[in-house]
Amino acid sequence: MSSTTIAVWNGSHDQLTRAAELYAEVFSEAPYGEERSQSIESFTSRVRRRASEKPSFRLLIATEGDRVVGLVLGTGVSRGDWWWDRLEAALPPDVKEVWLDQECFSVEELAVDGSHRRRGVAAALMAAVLDDLPHRTALLSCYQEARSAQKLYSRLGWAVIDPAVHVTESRAVQVMGIRLHE
Repeated sequence: MSSTTIAVWNGSHDQLTRAAELYAEVFSEAPYGEERSQSIESFTSRVRRRASEKPSFRLLIATEGDRVVGLVLGTGVSRGDWWWDRLEAALPPDVKEVWLDQECFSVEELAVDGSHRRRGVAAALMAAVLDDLPHRTALLSCYQEARSAQKLYSRLGWAVIDPAVHVTESRAVQVMGIRLHE
């Protein structure tokens, strides 16, 4: 991690393209199995849309020299957002009361190059993206099969809110949360 730098996305097309390429590389792996070119296009358009529409938008990029080795994307979410509304419909009332405040932060994506895993890059990205947020809680989801991701999040203090939520028609995801400002 010593030669790795973490910085806020500078808004450039070049840096976003390199981040999207890393995203596509990581999420083409099991258990995700996303198609690379479609992932690049989807990630790029999602980032641009979120940057212009969402509160507390954050895209942090970890680099070594010019090489992107990690990224984390997150935004504020509230009632009316797709993710919020799906969680509100799926979670039990007592869980919603604790985790779905008026607005919370959602970590949408975390990706680290395979050669940089288990070197502190993911932990540093997660700490940086959550730093100084105005929200009370942060949420994320991960595939149930993504055991190494779940272990990482648990080590970082994230709690399992629901191990198997169906927010789409496809497979269930594990939803995790962390309290901020405690």
